[in-house]
Amino acid sequence: MTASPRRGCEPALSNRAQRRFITALMIVATAATASPHAGEALSAKTWVGHGAEIERHLQSAEIVRMEAIGTGVTKPQRAHLAPATPFESLVWKPLAPGMRGGYQESYKSEIAAYELDKLLMLNMVPPAVERRISGDAGAAIMWLDGTKSVKETGGKVPTGPQFGRPLRVMQMFDNLIGNADRNAGNILIDGASNVILIDHSRAFIAGDKLPWKFERVDSDLWAKFKTLTSQQLKTTLGQWLDDEAIRGMIDRRDRMVREVDKLTAKKGAAATIIP
Repeated sequence: MTASPRRGCEPALSNRAQRRFITALMIVATAATASPHAGEALSAKTWVGHGAEIERHLQSAEIVRMEAIGTGVTKPQRAHLAPATPFESLVWKPLAPGMRGGYQESYKSEIAAYELDKLLMLNMVPPAVERRISGDAGAAIMWLDGTKSVKETGGKVPTGPQFGRPLRVMQMFDNLIGNADRNAGNILIDGASNVILIDHSRAFIAGDKLPWKFERVDSDLWAKFKTLTSQQLKTTLGQWLDDEAIRGMIDRRDRMVREVDKLTAKKGAAATIIP
């Protein structure tokens, strides 16, 4: 399998294309409920169970060569490392916090997304740490081999029962972090049919607007959402997010609670909260 040189924010889809993409995702996530285990040998999620080792390599491995990735509006670079194990390269995003093209962007959001993924035990966001290269601070993100983006496979939403839960979880995660930038270029699929989520530099905005309209939630993740507190999020993410961003997460979670309550009243808990 080939490397996947797509490590930057893709241009946002047109309104019409985004509606089609979101509708297709909702159909798949609603129709598919089972999630059988995939073959470990084909999984690109090699960081699972080795997080501390991966993070150390991201922070301290020698950089022997840098190259432009060539995609993504934030112009990320690929840094090749020595030693080449446990992985050979990383994505470098020295994206200083600020507004660009109407979007709030920050390399710190990439790290916050990974840390939140760890807190929720999703194993869907690749490891990301803060690092300085040539005096610039940025996010060093594990480069993944053996994946293809939905965009690379023609923009078609993956189908099959194994994708039902991951797509529901993706929608829930994006709603919690306020990520309106999810598109076909930053949803990766590996050889084991794992869904992997990248590019979160535009996430963690203020407000309670939910990027995804949803019909179902995953029961395990929903239980975790409901127990989240501002203090817990500040303890875990306070190094990367300000109080306004953390308050936005709680506001969106509370709005999701109201929406789930409406869906449950209308369709019943069994049709809304999926085990």
